[in-house]
Amino acid sequence: MTEPKIIQANEIDENSNDNQTPPGIKVTLSDGSYYYDNRTDEEMSAAAAEIMKDWDKENPEEAAAIDLRIDNKYKYRKLGIYYQEIPKDYLHQQSYEARLAKAEALNGCKFKASRPYKSKAWGEPMDRVLHDKDGGFGNLCDGQIATLGRLNGFVTSLFILQILSLISAVCVVPFVAPLWVIPLLLLLMIGMNYFKNVVECYDQFVFERHTGLVKTPHNWFRRSFYIPYEDIECYDGGTVKSARGGGARETAKIRCLKTPKRYYLFAPQYILRFGGLSQGGWAGYLEFMDIDMPVNPKLHRSIEYYYTIDKNALETGPFPAVMKQYLDPDDKQVNREHVW
Repeated sequence: MTEPKIIQANEIDENSNDNQTPPGIKVTLSDGSYYYDNRTDEEMSAAAAEIMKDWDKENPEEAAAIDLRIDNKYKYRKLGIYYQEIPKDYLHQQSYEARLAKAEALNGCKFKASRPYKSKAWGEPMDRVLHDKDGGFGNLCDGQIATLGRLNGFVTSLFILQILSLISAVCVVPFVAPLWVIPLLLLLMIGMNYFKNVVECYDQFVFERHTGLVKTPHNWFRRSFYIPYEDIECYDGGTVKSARGGGARETAKIRCLKTPKRYYLFAPQYILRFGGLSQGGWAGYLEFMDIDMPVNPKLHRSIEYYYTIDKNALETGPFPAVMKQYLDPDDKQVNREHVW
C-alpha cells in the first residue's frame, strides 16, 4: 500500500510555474504542514477497511452492537415495516395562533409582548436554522418531549449546599462543635444528592413536540408556564474562564419574547447549564418541534434508551405509549425509517 508523502509547507512554492506539486488531495495538518494523498480509491478503501478491522478487534462489544443494529435494519426492511407509514394524528396540526391561545388557557392569563432586548454580554439571538444535517442535540428525548436544563435552579442550589456541608464537616465542625455533628452533615449531604434527582425535573425546559408548546422551568417564587416555541430565543454568552488558568465553560441564555401578564413583571430569562448550547443544538430543539419533518435520526438512540428503561425524558412517568409503535419490542430498536 502506498503511503502518503508528507511535504512541509516551506518545501513547495505553489506560485511557481514549475510543475512540482504532486497529484493527489492536499490535506493540511494542525501544525501548518500538509501532505498530498496520492493513493487510489482502492488503496484508500483498503486502508479504511484495515482501520475498521483494528477497531473491531479493540472494541468487540461495540462492534457487535453496531453489527446487530445493521442486521436488524435489514430485517425490518425484509419484513416490510421499515418504510411503512404510521398515522400521525397525535401531532397537534394547529396554527401558531391556536397554540398561543392554548398556552394562555393553560397559564390562566394572557401574554404581553416583552420589551426589546439588547445586551453586549449576550449578543444577538442564535440562528434558528439547523445548517448541518449531523448537527443538533443527541439525547434527553423520548420522541414526544425533549428536555433542556437550566443553571440557576434547584439542583445548582442543592449542589452548593452539599459543598458547604462537606466543608463544614471537614474544616469547621471539628473546631467549633461536637464531633457527632460531622456524620449528620455527611448524611445531609447524601440526602441532598437524592433530593437533587427528585427536583431535577422542575429545572427543565420541556419541548413538547405533540402540542407545539414549551414548558419553562419552575422558579423559586414563580410557577412554570407554557409558551409556543416560536416565542423563545437563545443567546450565546461566550466562554467563561476560571481563575488562575482553570477550565473554561460555554454559556447560553434563553429569553421569552412574550411574558405572562399575571405573575411576571419582566421578560423571563434562564441561564442554561454549564456547557451552554451551540447554534446547532438550539436549532436542533426547534427542528424537533417542527412537525413538518421527522425526528432527527440522531435522537433515535435516546428514544431507544428511554423505551428500554420505560421512562419518559423527565423520568417522572412511563415511556409515551404513542411512541412505542416506532420500536421493536424485542430488539428495543427503532424499526422505521422515520419517527414522527
